[in-house]
Amino acid sequence: MPRPVIFLDRDGTLNVDKGFVHRVADWEFTDRAPDALRELRDAGYALALVTNQSGVGRGYFTLEDVHVLHEYVRQQLAQYGVTLDAIAVCPHAPDDGCECRKPRTGMARQIETQLGEPIAYEQSWIIGDKFSDLEFGRALGTQVCLLRSRYWDEDQLPGASVLITDSLYESAQAIIARSTR
Repeated sequence: MPRPVIFLDRDGTLNVDKGFVHRVADWEFTDRAPDALRELRDAGYALALVTNQSGVGRGYFTLEDVHVLHEYVRQQLAQYGVTLDAIAVCPHAPDDGCECRKPRTGMARQIETQLGEPIAYEQSWIIGDKFSDLEFGRALGTQVCLLRSRYWDEDQLPGASVLITDSLYESAQAIIARSTR
């Protein structure tokens, strides 16, 4: 049976965007992020982190640095009783032409493989802070929640329906309210 998934962007959504975050010392959850994830999980969603990490492709840090950081994130979330079901990383630079860099959908296929079950895309959501997250969701056929950020302006949004919030926690509350209608 297909499972609904929350596809989570990382920098600017799950953690404070400090530019190319790749060290444990630089990790800082956004306000109430672990609470948001716990509530989404309790509402029946699988949690999948999907993150473009072009700093690897640009030579700023290694893929191993990213894996070490993500293991730390998993440990931190465990303290809140939260588990990430899957993590997909695009390590390529923007001009590499890969199939995994958002808004392309390669990371969704990686997530589906990790979950070991099909994804109910129509009941799933992408939560992110950039147009690439919006386009990723549209390409997959998920619902889209954009966090207000310096990367876009509401006047630039194409006409389709998009949930707009100020935080991951606010996003979780709105998504859960919509799913219980």
